[in-house]
Amino acid sequence: MDEEDTVTRFMAAVEELLQIAPAGLQPTGAALIVAVHIGLGSDSRSLSNKLGIAHALVLREIGVLSGTLLHIVRRQARTQRTFVELTAKAKALASTASNALKASSLSSETS
Repeated sequence: MDEEDTVTRFMAAVEELLQIAPAGLQPTGAALIVAVHIGLGSDSRSLSNKLGIAHALVLREIGVLSGTLLHIVRRQARTQRTFVELTAKAKALASTASNALKASSLSSETS
């Protein structure tokens, strides 16, 4: 799978998550959830670098999602790096979005 295809699939999963997620979930938050779900990173700095988003914006979104869709595991005071995990609700939403994406790509391949 080439990089362009990977990016396209990632963005499709983010869009699917936005369709099924609770109202108010922002695209940045959906991208963070999908990224953690697929293993792109588990801390704010690596997520910032992988997604090309300013670290401050990632930290802000983590703060917004903390307790509902993200669980803060630990923080590094000096660097502000914040380590996160998905909550059970976020895992279920991300799995549903990923499964819907797989199902739609399978149906388009057989058409």
